[in-house]
Amino acid sequence: MIIESSILFPFVEEIKEIIIPSQVRQIKQIDNRIIDIELFCPNATPIHIIFDTHIPMVYLSNSNKQERAYTPSQTFCMALRKHLEGSRLFSVEQLHFDRILKFNFNRIEDAGTIHTKSLYAELIPSAPNLILVDNDIIIDACLRGQKMNRFIVPGQPYQSQNYTNRMNFLQFTKDEILEIINFAATSENSLEQWLYHTFNGFSRLLVNELCARTQLSCNKTMRTLSNAETYSLAQNIYKMAQEIKSAKHLYVYGNSPEKETASPLLFINQKPNTQISSIQWMTLVASSAGGIIAPVQQLLQKRIKSLKKKEERKIDKIKQEMEETNKMSQYKLWGNLLSIYAYENTAGKEFLTVSNLFATPPQEENIPINPRLSISANSQQYFKKYAKMKTRLKIGKEKLDECLLRINYLENLTYFIDSITTQEDLTSLQEELRNSGIEKELSKASHKKKKETPSSYLTTFIDGFTVYIGKNNMQNEILTLHKAQKHDVWLHAKKLPGSHVIIETNGDTVPEDTIIKAASIAAYYSKGKNSGKVDVDYTLIKYVKKIPKGPPGLVNYTHQRSITVVPKNLV
Repeated sequence: MIIESSILFPFVEEIKEIIIPSQVRQIKQIDNRIIDIELFCPNATPIHIIFDTHIPMVYLSNSNKQERAYTPSQTFCMALRKHLEGSRLFSVEQLHFDRILKFNFNRIEDAGTIHTKSLYAELIPSAPNLILVDNDIIIDACLRGQKMNRFIVPGQPYQSQNYTNRMNFLQFTKDEILEIINFAATSENSLEQWLYHTFNGFSRLLVNELCARTQLSCNKTMRTLSNAETYSLAQNIYKMAQEIKSAKHLYVYGNSPEKETASPLLFINQKPNTQISSIQWMTLVASSAGGIIAPVQQLLQKRIKSLKKKEERKIDKIKQEMEETNKMSQYKLWGNLLSIYAYENTAGKEFLTVSNLFATPPQEENIPINPRLSISANSQQYFKKYAKMKTRLKIGKEKLDECLLRINYLENLTYFIDSITTQEDLTSLQEELRNSGIEKELSKASHKKKKETPSSYLTTFIDGFTVYIGKNNMQNEILTLHKAQKHDVWLHAKKLPGSHVIIETNGDTVPEDTIIKAASIAAYYSKGKNSGKVDVDYTLIKYVKKIPKGPPGLVNYTHQRSITVVPKNLV
């Protein structure tokens, strides 16, 4: 669901009544692209305004801050704290009827002067951002660098998006709109193109509604409009503007929840499903987008996919380099034959034909040689090539195994990223990515390996036995290689990414029925959870060994047995 400018207009009007004026109490970050500002409003409970540059989105929340999992503050969050905590939010405005909101704060600074600073929430899907500005100079931004042909760095003047020179049709009278249309009377642009280029806020939804009201084709060129059509167009644009300005709620349209859209306009050819406030709609869109976890999952999956492609390219390159090693035995043979026939005369010869004494029966062998070198020197050249190819083959196989191992690890990560449901799971997996070197933007403190607490694992009880399930590769490794005892039972979906499942035996014999139930859990917490049946291997912990120098969670095991089970969530 994309948030349109026509929805932001009533949203701004609604939140003004709730949060203006209010005082900034605390600023925290949920992750480096989601900021939570807690506002204290007179005669009301504290309200949280969430700025999410993943979706992008701005919405209000009344939920207690203890219900959220915050991450350690980074540069931008610290800048917001420094400049905005304790300040008063005194106004909110939508700029140019575009998807840019401006939040204005003032605070008593040194010498008793009141200083105003602004926070721009740019909700453009192609270039979302959150920018803190003082007197039109950027203090800091959530996403620095070059964005939409602008350089967003501290100390630079704040510039609006390039297309903010388009007009706000809410500001014009009917006669002014008619004059603007007449000015385009010679334009070859279609009505749809002209609306997009002339006015801010005209989405596909609004263009279709305008065409339905005027009974004009979206593809009709501006120069072909008759006087009556021009007047009807101006009248309906003005009428739509008045409806948006006076809207008290949104109308929800769509055949299914996945395809629902909202608008402050009552469409003439479509009946709304229901009515909803713009604040509720913004919250609904944020939750339907997966909240704060889904955008991070998408970024991580994109990064993992890129790393996997990189490893696949490395494998192709290694295989190409190893193709020459097919000649290794040939080089060795030629070196040996030239050593035997070292007495031959090579003057002016580029090939030497000798009898291959190593073949049965002996055959003639044509050996390429360098005529400027002696036979012995040529022989040494082939032995050097042989040694080089032998080394290349050995190192190539090692590198190939490393790449395949890393791809296996990345496939495991893909599964665990898809399985994330809570902020705790996300934080734990991000810690694993940092420890494995995939996430590099970390402080020195984050390099220290954290021990997972028992509450981090999934735990259940089956027939009196405690069963542990790892939720990511690091938890798998800690459970299997550190927590479990040698006589505990280890289970894992066969040849599929998934969780390590441990049955804590305390030295007792585990009944077969208990193993089947635990295997069903291992199948459920694997990539094959949606399959009808899954093969699961199980063995004792003492037969499970970590792959030397391998990534977290990857193991070798022996003495295993396999059973086929139906995936079930018994946790």
